[in-house]
Amino acid sequence: MPDAPRPADAMRPFGRIGFGCYRVDDRTPAHKSALEQALEAGCRLIDTSTNYTDGGSESLVGAVLAERERRAPGSRRQVLVVSKIGYVQGQNLDLAFERERQGDPFPEMVRYMDGCWHCIHPDFLADQLRRSLSRLQAERLDVCLLHNPEYFLSDAAHRGAKDLEATRSEFYRRVQEAFAFFEEQVKRGVLGGYGVSSNSVVAPEGGAETTSLQRFLDAARAAGGAGHHFRVVQWPMNLFEGGAALEANTGPGGAQTALEAARAAGLDVLINRPLNAILEGRLVRLSDVSPAARAVSEHLDPLLPERLRGATLSRKAIAVLLSTPGISTVLVGMRRPAWVDDSMGALDLPAVPDPLPIYRRFAELTAG
Repeated sequence: MPDAPRPADAMRPFGRIGFGCYRVDDRTPAHKSALEQALEAGCRLIDTSTNYTDGGSESLVGAVLAERERRAPGSRRQVLVVSKIGYVQGQNLDLAFERERQGDPFPEMVRYMDGCWHCIHPDFLADQLRRSLSRLQAERLDVCLLHNPEYFLSDAAHRGAKDLEATRSEFYRRVQEAFAFFEEQVKRGVLGGYGVSSNSVVAPEGGAETTSLQRFLDAARAAGGAGHHFRVVQWPMNLFEGGAALEANTGPGGAQTALEAARAAGLDVLINRPLNAILEGRLVRLSDVSPAARAVSEHLDPLLPERLRGATLSRKAIAVLLSTPGISTVLVGMRRPAWVDDSMGALDLPAVPDPLPIYRRFAELTAG
């Protein structure tokens, strides 16, 4: 029996624009100022990870929220914090080496490349969740995501694994065990909910590294029943990378896009890389200071309402995402105060009536 759809936009009260913490740390004063400014401007969702700046990102978030709580008791409850676990880098890689030296390695470690391993085994998740809560100065994490679990699939592809379906079965077994761990943490009051951040969940169906939102949901149902706490999915999306809205790769018969499947399941959708498009290995920055800005605007502006055309390219790019049905929150890297003003200003722009033609147009440009 399928799960009953959850109420849509469950995180919408926490804001349409979230503070992305990919490159922030607790040693740079401008990062602290930017986060404080974003919170004062009404940003109510922060997205970080255990591996961002080797834990410094979470430490900054914890320090800023603790300081705000001292000044205004109860303010922390007004902010939703999302963190992610999976990468084994920096001090966590040192820890993994030390565990191996002592004869007690983390199970099911994916040794993807020198300097970057990956693990979603419950033993590693338990260790990392404890460290995450300590850095965040919290007893409970609102949402915890598996961080790019497809590294297992990527590693198998690089090793030349021949049986793709057997590889996928093992992958989703590991995911289900991770979800079972998360369900237990929800019961204990340590987590509010969980989900997945996956770059390949919007990739074409059939790819060796493509993940399936439907199979993630199946794993959550197996781990927690119809009342499971899989609540959030995160993926990259921007003007050039619109696969979530265009690529039918999941659901019954593979007929749904990731966005359609997420809406049907009542999931909250977080978007990362809204202003950083990756095209054939090249980074295209969607802002007025980028070399490509004028060319991008020339293609974009005719598809926008006239009142939107005078906005900065970054605001226009964010507005397109905010107007896309099914997207809950757009995560923007606002580590400079000026970027906070620019990004939060996108909330005042009019909606784009139909964003799909925009994604189709830029997909054509990419193909060309």
